[in-house]
Amino acid sequence: MNRRGPLVAALVGVGLVIVTVAGLILPKAAAVRSKQEQVVQAQKQETTLAVQLQQLQADAKHAGVDNRRLAQLGSQIPPTADLPGLIRLLNSAADQSGVDFMTLSPGQPTLAPDGKLSIIPAQILVSGQYFAVDQFLYRLETLPRVSRVGSVTVSAASGTGGVTALQVSVATTFYTTDTSAGPGSVPGPTQGTSIVPSTSTTSTSSGA
Repeated sequence: MNRRGPLVAALVGVGLVIVTVAGLILPKAAAVRSKQEQVVQAQKQETTLAVQLQQLQADAKHAGVDNRRLAQLGSQIPPTADLPGLIRLLNSAADQSGVDFMTLSPGQPTLAPDGKLSIIPAQILVSGQYFAVDQFLYRLETLPRVSRVGSVTVSAASGTGGVTALQVSVATTFYTTDTSAGPGSVPGPTQGTSIVPSTSTTSTSSGA
């Protein structure tokens, strides 16, 4: 009995140690592991946020360039048909080229096949000396507003002072992002708006 007493006491001590470890240390260890996992997740999130911040900083750095590009695109393909603005551009091109006469006959805007733009057909008639007409055609191709020349017909005409001049008929196309372009759609697309065919013709005389 005397020998078993210390053994029992030792076993009881070991049991107390195990209970203490199980009751105090193990929960603390689990809490530590949980905190470590949270730290890892926070580090991953920090990395993601840092990448997003760099992207936002890069976007902010190039925002001015992008805005200028959008403004340029908006002038090249305006949000409305803006026929008065188109007439002013062509009048300016005619004046700077020195042609004798220029007329513009815009057609009815129609929706492009892809449904993203409206197409504005136009017939331009210009007359003048060879170099003046050539300069006008160049300015037509380099207008701030996007255009596409479909066909060019050239014939002889009477110029000022009895000098033989050229008369050029140009079938061209302009564009607008307004998918319901036409009279009654100012500014921008409108739903349920009737579009009246345009039959007006604008004529401009330019000094030679």
